[in-house]
Amino acid sequence: MNTLRKHGIAYFLLALAVATGMVWYAIFIFDARHRLRLTVFDIGQGDSIFIQAENDTQVLIDGGPSSAVLGKLGSVMPFWDRSIDLIVLTHPHVDHVTGLVEVLKRYDVGMVLESDVNYSTPEYREWHTLLQQKHIPVVIARAGQKIHLSPKTELDILTPFKSFVGVSLTNVHDAMVVSKLIYASSSVMLMGDAEKPLEYQLLLSGDDLKSDILKTGHHGSKTSTMPDFVAAVSPNYAVISVGRKNRYGHPHQQTLDTLAKFGIKTFRTDLDGDAEFVSDGKRFEKVQ
Repeated sequence: MNTLRKHGIAYFLLALAVATGMVWYAIFIFDARHRLRLTVFDIGQGDSIFIQAENDTQVLIDGGPSSAVLGKLGSVMPFWDRSIDLIVLTHPHVDHVTGLVEVLKRYDVGMVLESDVNYSTPEYREWHTLLQQKHIPVVIARAGQKIHLSPKTELDILTPFKSFVGVSLTNVHDAMVVSKLIYASSSVMLMGDAEKPLEYQLLLSGDDLKSDILKTGHHGSKTSTMPDFVAAVSPNYAVISVGRKNRYGHPHQQTLDTLAKFGIKTFRTDLDGDAEFVSDGKRFEKVQ
């Protein structure tokens, strides 16, 4: 009898746990369908950004310098979800592409967007080998493209302004994929490692740069985030993706001073961890 009672209690607790999980999952799904979520991962000295649109479309922009992105994905995606609709590689430096190689090995990926600039590293070669082996469609990024993630959400590609397919560059940052995420009336400027020359070109392009959030270029380096560009974006928030005690001295005090001058609330992944924001279509707000 005691054994039956113990088993009965165990089954009851298990059923209660399952029911509770289903309730919270239902709440999560309901919330997700009414809000877009954007998370700038604390990924070390690199970049990785996860977007979940209000219709559950999932986008990963860059993967950071290591396999740590896999744990980060596990924190924002259900454990049974092994697919990502779109991966964007902003450029092939190891602190952006290395983690994506690990993602390709473990997730089903619907499509990839990149500039396909020529760059010879083992990580970038493995990236292209996996894309071919897994028959993942690749779209070459060009300014003017609009990728519709939902009826209300799109990813506007702002650069590169010309094709860099197979082109070797002194500075591969010149082939950066810069994009603007737009959900109804709210938006985010996603700069990758774009530097001042691209910021100047964006200012001259006539594109609407105004955004709620600026993900600053090049980890807060002084080579990015010039005052005129920040004024054009005029964000409420800025996020600097940067590693703790990195050897480059990022973020540079000049960048921090520029953001402070404009009264922009700034978050740093090395100090603040993952930076998560949600939008109801009207504006983005920081998740505490």
